[in-house]
Amino acid sequence: MLNIKLTLSGLLFCFLSFGQIGMGQWRLHVPARKAIDVASGNGIIYTAFVSGVLEYDVAENETSLWTDVNGLSDITISSIGYDNARSALFIGYENGNLDKIQNNRVTNIPAIKLAEIPGSKVINKIVPYGNYIYLATGFAVVKIDPVKNEVKDTWYPTNGNDAILDLAIRNDSIFALSSSRLYRGYLQNFALVDPSQWVVDARVPVLTANTYKEIELVNNDLYLLFQKAVWGQDSVYRINNSGLQLVTNESFTLEINSLKNQQGKLGIGLYDAYYIYNSDFSYSLIANVYSFGGEIRLNNAVLYDNLLWIADNNYGLVRYYDPYSSIRISFEGPPKNEFYSLDWSNNKLAIAGGGLSGTQALYSASGVYTFEAEKWALLERGNNSKWGAGNIWDFLCVAIDPNDKEKMAVGTFSSVPVSIINGATVSDTFTPYNSTLKFTEPGGSLSLVTSMQYDQNGNLWVLNGYAEKVLNVYTKNGLWYSFDCGVPSKNKFSKKLVIDYNGNKWFSIDGSGIFAYNDNNTPENPGDDKVKQLNSGDFTGALPSNTVNALAVDFDNEIWIGTDNGFAVLYNSNGVFDATSGNYNAQRIKVQFEGNVEYILGNTNVTDIEVDGGNRKWFGTANSGIILLSADGTEVLEQHTTENSPLISNNIIDLELDQTTGELFIITDKGLVSYRTDASYQDANYSDVKVFPNPAYPDFAGPITIQGIRYNSDVKITDVAGNLVYQTTSNGGTATWNGKNSQGEKVTTGVYLIWTAANEGKGRKVGKVLVVH
Repeated sequence: MLNIKLTLSGLLFCFLSFGQIGMGQWRLHVPARKAIDVASGNGIIYTAFVSGVLEYDVAENETSLWTDVNGLSDITISSIGYDNARSALFIGYENGNLDKIQNNRVTNIPAIKLAEIPGSKVINKIVPYGNYIYLATGFAVVKIDPVKNEVKDTWYPTNGNDAILDLAIRNDSIFALSSSRLYRGYLQNFALVDPSQWVVDARVPVLTANTYKEIELVNNDLYLLFQKAVWGQDSVYRINNSGLQLVTNESFTLEINSLKNQQGKLGIGLYDAYYIYNSDFSYSLIANVYSFGGEIRLNNAVLYDNLLWIADNNYGLVRYYDPYSSIRISFEGPPKNEFYSLDWSNNKLAIAGGGLSGTQALYSASGVYTFEAEKWALLERGNNSKWGAGNIWDFLCVAIDPNDKEKMAVGTFSSVPVSIINGATVSDTFTPYNSTLKFTEPGGSLSLVTSMQYDQNGNLWVLNGYAEKVLNVYTKNGLWYSFDCGVPSKNKFSKKLVIDYNGNKWFSIDGSGIFAYNDNNTPENPGDDKVKQLNSGDFTGALPSNTVNALAVDFDNEIWIGTDNGFAVLYNSNGVFDATSGNYNAQRIKVQFEGNVEYILGNTNVTDIEVDGGNRKWFGTANSGIILLSADGTEVLEQHTTENSPLISNNIIDLELDQTTGELFIITDKGLVSYRTDASYQDANYSDVKVFPNPAYPDFAGPITIQGIRYNSDVKITDVAGNLVYQTTSNGGTATWNGKNSQGEKVTTGVYLIWTAANEGKGRKVGKVLVVH
C-alpha cells in the first residue's frame, strides 16, 4: 500500500487561517485533498485546488494558501500556469476570471468574466509565450498583455461554437485544440479574430466520436492526447508532416489524464502512474502506484528538483519519491468539496457531505466530515466496515448527541437511512428492516431521512420523508417508535426538524407547512400525544408560504419560520396545541419605512435561521446572502453579500454557529466559508474568560474581544486608576471594545481593566488588556 506521509508545515495567513480567526474576520475552508493542477517556478510548487492555490517553498519547506478571502478575486479554479519570464503565476477560473500573482501581490484581470458572451468562459489552459499569455477558453483564444494586465486580442478559431481546450505555439504558428479537431493560425496575422483566418489541420482527423483533450510542444514536436469513451483505451500521438504517429503503443491499459513538457521530454500522466517518454518513444516509469493499492489518482504532475510533484485527486499535493516514502504536502481543510448540512455541539462541528437534485437522489458517496480543535476528519465508506457494502450515499443530515459529542447520528437518502457513529466508527445502521423507517415507495430500495435531532434525554428524533408516519424516534434504550401526524404529513418530501425548550417537536413538510408534535415525554405511549398543523391558511397558521425551509427556536421558546416567501414568528409556541382556529397564527414582523408599512425581509427566500448567543437571528437566503436581525426581529443589524464581504456566494444552503467562539459556518453553492461573529453562549461561571488580542498592538484593526462572560452583561472598561473609559452590553457571552474611549478617541498606551455584571447581578473584574499605540 502506498505510504503517504504528511508534512506538518504551518500555513502563513494574514488572518491565521488554520487557527481561530479574529472577530469580524472570514476564512474559506478549502478542500485539502482534490488537487486539480500543479506548476513550478522560482523554487515554488504551486498547486491548484478547487477554491484555492497552495504555495510550497521547496527550500524553506513552508506552505501558504491563497484564497478568495485573503487575496484571490474568485473561487472555482480551472487551471494555473507559471510565466518564467516574469516570475508570475496566472490563475484561471471557470467563469473566465483571471488573477496574476507576482511579488506576493494579486492583480485581477476580469475582462473575460465581465464580457457579455453567451456560453462558457472557462479558462481551460494558460500558455505563456514571448511577451504574452495565451488562454484557451470556452469560447475563444484570448491573448493577455501581462505587463498592462489587459486583453490584447481575442481570436475565434471555432467561431465561438466549440471550446478551445488547449494551445501550443511553434515557430510562427499557433495551434488551438477543440474536442474534435486541431486549428492552426499564423501567429503574426492581425486578423485572427476572423474564424476564416484559421484552418483545420489536415494531419489530425476530425472526430465524430471520442475526444481530443490536450496538445503539448516538446523539442519542437507536437504531441496530442486522444481519449476514448472506453476506459483504458486512451493514446498519445506525435503530429508529423504526414499525419499522426502513435507514441503509446503499450500492452497495458492507458487511462491518460495529462501531457506535459518535463524538462525537454514528454510526460504522460495516467490516473495511477507517470511515464517519461523519449523522442524514440522509449519510456521510463517515474511513478507507479497501481501495484501498491492504487490510492493516488493523478490529475497532473511536474518534475522539479529531480522529484515528481503530483496534483492528486485523493491526497492533494504529493512529493513522490517512491511508493513507500512519498510525502503529502498538506494543509488543514475539509477532506472533500461537497457540503449539504451542518450540526454543532460541545466544540465539535459535523458536516453531511451529500446532496440532492431538487428532491431526487444524487448518489454521492462523500460521507461525513468533522471539525474539532482546528482538525478535520473524514468518515466514509472506505474507512467504516458497516458502510463498506456501498449501499449508502447522499448523506443529508447529521446530529451530535448533546450529552456525548463522540456519539453522532447520520441520515441519508439511500438503503441505509440512519447510522450511529461512536468516535470514528459506525456502530449501528438502521434500515426499514430493523426500524420503523420506511422506503420511499413499496418494493423500493431507498429510504429518505432529511433531518434529525437528539433531545436532552438522548433520544434521536428522525424525519422520514415519503412515509405514512414521518416522525420517528430511536430511544436511548434502543427502541424505535413512529407517530401518526395526520393525512397532510403522509407520503411527502420532508424537510427540517427542531426541538424546542419544552420538548415539542417542530418539523416541515414540503407543501404542507409545519407540524408541532407533543409526545408528553412518553414516546412509547402515543395515546397522550398532541399534534397541530400550521399552514398558510388565514385561520390555520397564516404562514407566508407552505414551503418552509427553515425552523429555529430562540431563547424565549419562540419558533422562527423561514419560507420561500419571507419569515414569520410563532410567539406562543406551547399554547398552539390547545388553541382554537385563528388563535395559533404565526406573525410577520412589520416596520415603517418611508411612510409605508412593510414586512421585514419582505418575500426573501429564507433557507436557514440560526439563533446566536445574544438571541439575535442569522438568516441564510437563496440569493441575498446572510442577514442578521435583532433579537426581536425588528432591525437589520448586518447583511453580508458577495458585493460587500468575502462571502463566496449569495446562495446559502445551510448555517451553523459554533456557540463557544461565535464562528458562523456557512454552506453555499460554491463551498464552505465561515465568519467570526460578535456573539456566543454565556458562561455564567466565568470559568474560561478570554480577552484577545492581548496585547493589542497598533497594527491590529479589529475589536478587542471579551468572551466567556454571562448573558446580557454590562461591560465596563476602566484604567488602572478606576476611571471609566468605555462601556457596552454583551451579545450573549461576548463583548467587544474598539480600543477607544466614549468620545471615540484612541486610548493611550497602558493596561485596562475589564469589569462585567449581569443586569441584575453584582459586578466583577474578569480580565485586563494591554493596549499599545
